[in-house]
Amino acid sequence: MPSAEPDVPFVASFTALWRPVARHRVNLPEQVRSDLRSAASAVTAELPPDDLLGAEDTLNAALGVPGSRRAPHYRLLSVKFSLRLSPSSQEVLAARRADVARIRRLEFLKTALYERPDLLVLDHLERTSELPEEEVLAELQRLSRSIKSCGAWWQPLLEVWESLGAGFGDVEIRHKAMEALLQLSAEALRAATAPPGRASPDGRVG
Repeated sequence: MPSAEPDVPFVASFTALWRPVARHRVNLPEQVRSDLRSAASAVTAELPPDDLLGAEDTLNAALGVPGSRRAPHYRLLSVKFSLRLSPSSQEVLAARRADVARIRRLEFLKTALYERPDLLVLDHLERTSELPEEEVLAELQRLSRSIKSCGAWWQPLLEVWESLGAGFGDVEIRHKAMEALLQLSAEALRAATAPPGRASPDGRVG
């Protein structure tokens, strides 16, 4: 029976009690098994593959109740499902859970720590038993300022340049586009910070 993740299969076994309601129906046991496999696949299609007990409970709750499924040639009296994972599937799921946990931690650090450079310095201070020397503290402060300025200034600028350069196949032209963008940015910054009445680079008076 397929799982929600094709690369993490599990094995399902079930015991069913049923009663025929139509005579002269051949291959009725095969029909019962086929119907139950199809119904179980539909029930477990959207379930997470690492919650085996939850999937087992869901299957038994949905299909294990007498009369939960109606068929023209038989009537189900009871169904009991049991699920298990192979050792290789357990290893795959364990690695996947570790990857998901690591990604969540990195996302948390990015949001709560690295976007707050002051917290980065405090985190280093908290991890050490002694106060750092002045040289180390100065380096941490420079790192803090660098991270903050990169997020506020250089990263948006580089993202714009990357989008601009994506339209050119030649590397040299991409660099020229970078230079033009930097020049325009510098001119716009000088114009925005120039004192009132001071001439701008193009000769106009602000």
